[in-house]
Amino acid sequence: IITAINIVGGIAIGYLRHGMGLGQAADVFIKLSVGDGLVTQIPALIVSLAAGMLVSKGGTRGSANQAVFGQLGAHPRALYVAASLLVILGLMPGLPLFPFFALAGGMAGLGYIIPLRHNRALAAAEALKTQEKANKVEEEKNSVKASLVTAEIELLIGKQLSTRLMVAHQELVFRMSKMRKKFAQQYGFVVPEVRVADDFAIPPKSYQIKVHGTVVAEYQMRVGEIMVLLGTRGVPDIPGEEIREPAFGMRAYSVLETFAEDLKRENFTFADNMSVLLTHLSEVIRNNLPQLLSYKDMKALLERLDPEYRKLADEICTSHISYPGLQAVLKLLLAERVSIRNLHLIIEAIAEIAPHVRRTEQIVEHVRIRMAQQICGDLSEGGTLKVLRLGNRWDLAFHQSLKRDAKGEVREFDIDPRQLEEFGQDATKAIRKHLEAGERFVLVTAPDARPYVRMIIERLFTTLPVLSHVEIAKGVEIKVLGTIS
Repeated sequence: IITAINIVGGIAIGYLRHGMGLGQAADVFIKLSVGDGLVTQIPALIVSLAAGMLVSKGGTRGSANQAVFGQLGAHPRALYVAASLLVILGLMPGLPLFPFFALAGGMAGLGYIIPLRHNRALAAAEALKTQEKANKVEEEKNSVKASLVTAEIELLIGKQLSTRLMVAHQELVFRMSKMRKKFAQQYGFVVPEVRVADDFAIPPKSYQIKVHGTVVAEYQMRVGEIMVLLGTRGVPDIPGEEIREPAFGMRAYSVLETFAEDLKRENFTFADNMSVLLTHLSEVIRNNLPQLLSYKDMKALLERLDPEYRKLADEICTSHISYPGLQAVLKLLLAERVSIRNLHLIIEAIAEIAPHVRRTEQIVEHVRIRMAQQICGDLSEGGTLKVLRLGNRWDLAFHQSLKRDAKGEVREFDIDPRQLEEFGQDATKAIRKHLEAGERFVLVTAPDARPYVRMIIERLFTTLPVLSHVEIAKGVEIKVLGTIS
């Protein structure tokens, strides 16, 4: 109706007031009426578009512009479709080319840019989430609860020494991994990983080795110098200082690294800072093997046994000794550096003796006898076992110090303190003589006295093996170095 009124009224005004002919007035005012109709619909289009956006935005969070760009970014194909339609319209006859092509270019550009911004925002959000997670882990590490957890083996390095060693960090990690593998092959279980950390609270050239949070060894390293292992040789004719090697307490000589070639020419054995540290660490681990064999480790070892041996272990641990009792046996073996790699033989030996005795020490002595071949094989060189014997006087003294019950089993070891002191002096003199000569040997004594002789010798020479006569396997050649008398 409005359009009809516009057309009729327009023709009348054109004909009566402007002096137009009927045809001219109709042509002009019909076009104007159509244009007026189009212009009138533009506000309605804008209002309906705005209403649609508000309704759509009601189900989303954030500002309207974020919602629009987010939805367009999620569906960029719609922008490319709109750009294509605008190009088609621009190519149609009678329509202006530039405006449509400009709009099409803008749409296509938005279709390319908006997804990029959307992806960047997602990447930033993911990075923020990762950072928050890392911060949370760091907070947990620094929490009071985490501070109660101690590493099984920990190596703390001073600032200056850390700077020196971190230059070859990959080599340090590789050699530690190789060391753990060697321990697994040698002793039959995997020692825990070594936690390495800087500690600026200790002297800058020092390092500390902790086992279960307790410092068991530390050393002041001479950074930038090499350690010459002297043994029985004299000091090289090079400026330096005579010191003690930390792992075994042997004589050593510290010189600057620049003299390494001179030492090679003179056939001296020497070690750099990293080698000194790793040798000390490996020796500390050997001395603390019993503390490093956890109940969980023992159960893992049992799980790797054949089903028959697992069943046998279950039987003896439920009928005669407990699982902690089995762990105690393994720990006592490791305390004397006896490998538990042949765990099935240990289980068999325990099954033989456990029904008859209860004392862990007696079980261990029987296990050692059953493992004589392995023990002698590990301690001999070229099939020859070098031994140092107890003299008749000390054999008799230890035998008389053993107090037995009615069944003849040893219940107590009671030796006169003066005799003990004298034995320590005699043993130190004889043992040190052969150690300084660089010989590898064992101390041999009577079976009943072996645990007690070992207890005394351990205080003087930690790593010296003590065997009984019955632990020497058949076929092993014996070379007697001397007698403690």
